[in-house]
Amino acid sequence: MNIHKLFNEWNKVTDTDHFSEEQIAQLIHLIKLILLDEYESFYIIDYSQKRFVYVHDNPLFLCGHSAHEVQDMGYKFYDRYVHPEDIPFLFEVNEIGFRKYRELSEEDRNKDGYISYDFRIKNGDAYFPVRHTLIPLIKNECQEIVWALCKVSLTDQKHPNMIMAKVGEKEILWNRETKCWDEMPSPQLSEKEKEIVRLSVQGFTEKEMSENLQLSESAIKKRKKILFQKLHVKNMSEAIICCTNKKLF
Repeated sequence: MNIHKLFNEWNKVTDTDHFSEEQIAQLIHLIKLILLDEYESFYIIDYSQKRFVYVHDNPLFLCGHSAHEVQDMGYKFYDRYVHPEDIPFLFEVNEIGFRKYRELSEEDRNKDGYISYDFRIKNGDAYFPVRHTLIPLIKNECQEIVWALCKVSLTDQKHPNMIMAKVGEKEILWNRETKCWDEMPSPQLSEKEKEIVRLSVQGFTEKEMSENLQLSESAIKKRKKILFQKLHVKNMSEAIICCTNKKLF
């Protein structure tokens, strides 16, 4: 893997403020407090220095290493632990994601946003898919992204085929055939469907759900089937992950 391919004209930083070690420590501490109850792993990238500033100790992204070891590896971590077939995909994401950001209007750049995509990382002798969400954290006066927060969670996707971004309230999906961004409508779940997902998270059986929601068990099964179709998933575990990632409940 040529790590330098991850740095291009779209994500270069031409001017940056220098932060003291104390300022960096304070910012990281604040982020840790905010994400304290999150189940995801997360780390912080400094694009100006081309390094990992911080790596959380959640084992999901560590591949058997300590957080400090992964931080020291920096971008070499991708070379060692990302599935070889997914490396070109990461190059693609890196280019089109930052290019899209540069093409945004100044107003849209100031809106909350992120880009999210899936790839596989190594765990022992096998690979498993994760969802990687990159959120601009610090920008310079030129609106270039200096630091980014990267959140890593489990995903219902088996192969890297989805690149999704959000700008403000608008979600867009990269169409790999047309090489264009398409606006993506968010799945609309009924209150009953949301309750079924919430109760599933709590471990309720279909019988217990029927009593709680005052529906028959057959009605619960039917609503689950419709729910899976809306979310394009095969089971409740995938539905829970999908709803969590899309913040549908």
